[in-house]
Amino acid sequence: MNAAADKIREILGQSENVVVIGGLNVMRESGLNGVRAEHIAYDIEQEYGYSNDEIVSSMFFSRRVDTFYDYYKKIILNKELEITPVHEAMYKLQQDGKLDAIITRTVYSLYRKAGCEDVIEMHGSVEENRCPVCGKEFDSEYIRQAKGIPVCDVCQIPLRPGFTLLGEMVDNGKMTMSSNAVAEADVLLIVGASLTAPVCQHLIKYYTGEYMIVINTEEKTGDEKADYRVYGNLSQIMTYVTDY
Repeated sequence: MNAAADKIREILGQSENVVVIGGLNVMRESGLNGVRAEHIAYDIEQEYGYSNDEIVSSMFFSRRVDTFYDYYKKIILNKELEITPVHEAMYKLQQDGKLDAIITRTVYSLYRKAGCEDVIEMHGSVEENRCPVCGKEFDSEYIRQAKGIPVCDVCQIPLRPGFTLLGEMVDNGKMTMSSNAVAEADVLLIVGASLTAPVCQHLIKYYTGEYMIVINTEEKTGDEKADYRVYGNLSQIMTYVTDY
């Protein structure tokens, strides 16, 4: 590692009020595409005849639910949902009494799968698909195994995906919880995202703590506002700085 990584390791070792913002690169390191799958946008349009943003919009879901769910199964749930050392390192920080909250815009619930608590999933989760009639909840495996459009096994009604679609408002309660968590943090640890990512731009306005740290795959414009920065393989870096 380097001097910055050593300093981050020291800071985390001494801190008791860390809040994490987990970005899309944590998800991509696990091989998942995400909801919008921007990195394969051309392939999506070639296969479906629609852009990725069109398919994951609320209007498209209401009109072409069959195509939406084909995309959901093939693109969003493109592989088994497996935690990485990043998620395990977050769990260790929490078990050590250092991590207060994790804020993420990814929808795979991998932090929770690793055992983490106080996870704010700003855009929902693939594990919380619901029947719009009875409210029964269905997980990602139910979606993956369904033949055609996944329906409620009680009401036989197409399920509502558990994540926010384009054109829908983000839950105000989650926005408030995220803002409050950042405002109360002593250390803000941003992993897998740049400071110019939308979620970071919104939340860092509330941060008044001592250290802002960025750990990402590569440097991005605007990252110089952080107190310490390290770039490279996220799992390797997080394993080192958390002494996992």
